[in-house]
Amino acid sequence: MSPVTNTMSDDTLLKVEHLSMKFGGLMAINDFSFEAKRGDITALIGPNGAGKTTVFNCITGFYKPTMGMITFNQKSGKQYLLERLPDFRITREAKVARTFQNIRLFSGLTVLENLLVAQHNKLMKASGYTILGLIGVGPYKREAAGAIELARFWLEKADLIDRADDPAGDLPYGAQRRLEIARAMCTGPELLCLDEPAAGLNPGIGNAQRAAEEHSRRNRNVDPADRARHVGGHGNLRPRRRPRIWSEDFRWHAGSREERSEGYRGLSRCRG
Repeated sequence: MSPVTNTMSDDTLLKVEHLSMKFGGLMAINDFSFEAKRGDITALIGPNGAGKTTVFNCITGFYKPTMGMITFNQKSGKQYLLERLPDFRITREAKVARTFQNIRLFSGLTVLENLLVAQHNKLMKASGYTILGLIGVGPYKREAAGAIELARFWLEKADLIDRADDPAGDLPYGAQRRLEIARAMCTGPELLCLDEPAAGLNPGIGNAQRAAEEHSRRNRNVDPADRARHVGGHGNLRPRRRPRIWSEDFRWHAGSREERSEGYRGLSRCRG
């Protein structure tokens, strides 16, 4: 039954236990466990094909794991077993949001409309699931104004406020990446999973990601999870498979070049 009674410490936001995901005869994830603390940045590392995105897909409900338990502990103390929830409830109730390796925006909608779509749950509730949304009166009017203000806030953080009325599909690649992070933040997440948010970008294009991380540290209710190479200064590293290499003081790499090469060779052998 979800939610469940609290059995985790208050500072543990996400606990993954013995997670396995099998596609036919292919074991994409095999007995993987880790914890993410509230207010921390936890990075998941590993070579291409190690199963990092598959872990994200299991956490956010896109896949139902073959085995294992994924427990999410909200700030209120309420717990959810994410592997038992449909994907839309993971976002709506558990407050878990994500971005994708491949950009998934509504390219025909404007930049502002993409952020309003992310807030459709509260807007639909305010409309009473009736024509109040079309008329624009009562509580819907207030919620709509609040949704626009929240969208404006994140557009400013992402340096996209001047493109608010442009179609999202007209934005350059880097701006679309920032918009996707801003859209995820508009859902009000307690856990934010970032799947290669800086892939293909230069170090100067990170406003939205830095804003999300700063928002996390200030409010201690959002945990951006990212691939290790995109965490630029601190955080606990969670390698996908043996040998495990992590550091409390992470500076763009984990160990020496030789240690990383040996680690990746070890990861490949473990997959065999």
